[in-house]
Amino acid sequence: MLRLECVFVTLVLYLKGSHSQLSECGTAPFNTRIVGGQSTTDGSWPWQVSLQSPVYNGHFCGGSLINKDWVLTAAHCFSSTSMSSLTVYLGKQTLIGSNPNQIARSVKQVIIHPSYNSATQDNDIALLLLNSSVTFTNYIRPVCLAGQGSSFPDGTKCWISGWGSIASGVQLPSPGVLQEAMVPTVNSYLCDYLLGYGSITTNMICAGYLQGGTDTCQGDSGGPLVTKKGAVWIQTGITSWGKGCAQAYAPGVYTLVSQFQTWISSVTNQNLPGFITY
Repeated sequence: MLRLECVFVTLVLYLKGSHSQLSECGTAPFNTRIVGGQSTTDGSWPWQVSLQSPVYNGHFCGGSLINKDWVLTAAHCFSSTSMSSLTVYLGKQTLIGSNPNQIARSVKQVIIHPSYNSATQDNDIALLLLNSSVTFTNYIRPVCLAGQGSSFPDGTKCWISGWGSIASGVQLPSPGVLQEAMVPTVNSYLCDYLLGYGSITTNMICAGYLQGGTDTCQGDSGGPLVTKKGAVWIQTGITSWGKGCAQAYAPGVYTLVSQFQTWISSVTNQNLPGFITY
């Protein structure tokens, strides 16, 4: 199954990237989350986006705003969706009903990582160029990105979020409020053993509980796994794949964002995202 977010407090922080973007990214004025497994409130995750297409009768994947023009998501979301039918919703809280803080953008360009492997889900990362820039508000803001060389110890507390299924085959009930939960990172060697030897590459990170019960699921793909340092949220992973949803001994697998700083920078070119290495 292809599929979402991570919170980590560290003592030492080294910043690099665009100074202007670092001053903007990773702030969520309305986020006071300390535990998981619940509906969110407006503005909790202001970088969270919903990717929608009539091909899928609406929402099909998540993503994250990384600057005023670009959205980060998973490559596997675009196996059969044409750019012309794609709409990106920002500032959205519920899939159905009123969303007063919401804006919508079409997509000018979909750029999938050139080394993406659909068989193994290695390099499962893509960038979307919006058709016009967005103006940041308290409800629409970019997330900071984990920089090259970042290290995430086993058990790092992580946040996942999205509008995906709440269990395998069970859709999020109406009105479809954005969901969130906290999960810890899992040792990569253990995760590889649990999911099948050779399945976890150096471009992936695992998170979840060995007993199961909390996980991302279908429809959460492409959404952000975020970490926190002080008041700043940093995207660690992109929801990629897993074995079922919330099963015991089957952690969720996320694209490791820090491995792709050079590629993201080369694509976005100007107004670089805010990268934070820790």
